[in-house]
Parts: sequence; structure tokens; C-alpha cells
Amino acid sequence: MNYAGAVLQHLVGAKLECAMSGSEMALDHFSFTTSDSQTDRAGDFLLGDVAIHVTTSPGEALIGHCQVNLDAGFRPIIVTLQKGVTVAEGLAANAGIADRLDVFEIEQFVALNLYELGKFKATGRRIVTEEMVERYNTIIDSIETDPSLKIAIHH
Repeated sequence: MNYAGAVLQHLVGAKLECAMSGSEMALDHFSFTTSDSQTDRAGDFLLGDVAIHVTTSPGEALIGHCQVNLDAGFRPIIVTLQKGVTVAEGLAANAGIADRLDVFEIEQFVALNLYELGKFKATGRRIVTEEMVERYNTIIDSIETDPSLKIAIHH
């Protein structure tokens, strides 16, 4: 099993919940083993006109899904590992859609929000990090069967 993919997906979900706190937009979470095609979803997360795809290894099928997103009026975002950024950007360029989607490396995607939501202060970042981990663990408890996916913070 690709547990890294599970952690990425649910970490992005927890980050989005923190960022959308107070918003009226609902965020649906699915088990990491549930593919977009199984549920007829535009992506792992759909917020407004943005379809967010979380993956450890972007491939041509994902780029094809992003093309379908674009054709349906969505703006696709790919969140992946550092090594996947170059792959996704190259595949998107080959498909002629590189300028119509965004690709983010997971650490930067999460870290920027930690700084912003924490008001650029160490205590704020710590509080937001703890909130994000709590939300992440709640997601794991509610939709996954493997509790080893949970994150523990040691002070």
C-alpha cells in the first residue's frame, strides 16, 4: 500500500479545512483507496471551480483527468512530492495544458498556510500545526481503517 499517498491526501484535506475554517464551503473526504473515477469526482477535493488532485506519482492518466477538468470548466491543481513536480509539469507541457493548471510541492503547499494562518509568529504556527494535525487525525479516524496513519506531536 502507498501510505505516503494516504498521508499526503489527508494532510492536504486537513490543511484545506484549516484554510476554509469559517467558510460555508463543504469539504468531502474519501479513503485514499477510493479513486476519483469510482465516485465520479472531479478530483480528490473540489472547492468552487478548483479540482485538487493529490498524488505521489503523477502520470498521463492524471493529466488526462486534468484535461477533463479543464473541459468541464474547472481549474486543476496537482499537489505532489518534489520529484513529482517536474514529472507533472513535463506531462502537462506535452499535453499542451501546462499554462492551464498549477502544480505544487506538498511541503510548500502546507507550509505557506502554516505561516499565514499562524500570523507569521512562532506561537501561531505551533497552534495552527497542532490544529492541522488534530483535523488530520480526525479524518483518519472517520474514514480510514489503519490507525497507524495518525500523526503524533511530541512536545
